[in-house]
Amino acid sequence: MASQEKQTPTIPDGWRPQSHLETFSGHAGPFYFRDPGPIPGVGFFSEAHHANLAGVVHGGALMTLADMSLWDIASRKIGTFRGLTVTMNSEFVGPGPIGAFIEATGEVTRAGRNLVFARGLVTSDGEPILSYSGTLKRIG
Repeated sequence: MASQEKQTPTIPDGWRPQSHLETFSGHAGPFYFRDPGPIPGVGFFSEAHHANLAGVVHGGALMTLADMSLWDIASRKIGTFRGLTVTMNSEFVGPGPIGAFIEATGEVTRAGRNLVFARGLVTSDGEPILSYSGTLKRIG
């Protein structure tokens, strides 16, 4: 019987694997982060376990990516902070293909003392999949 070993995809240049594999995102991903610098980016390789019954990436997987991206966007702009996601809005604008690298990026639209507002876009091969925005609350 042939081996059914899972092949690890090649990480795109300029990206690194997440370090916190024991968290929810580690189980939902794994996710990859754009190398340190001002340009935000979080991505993952869509696999069969990310699919919905229609055979495209499940909306929950895309929203997890978007939520992680809000934090990446904010921390690259204003530095790392403790907080929580207060709101997240999303619009599904295209199907997420299985077997592709899917990435999210965006921008901070306003950073106050307590709240940070950001927005972004999830794409695959330059095609939009999800538009999102959210508010993060700084705590402690």
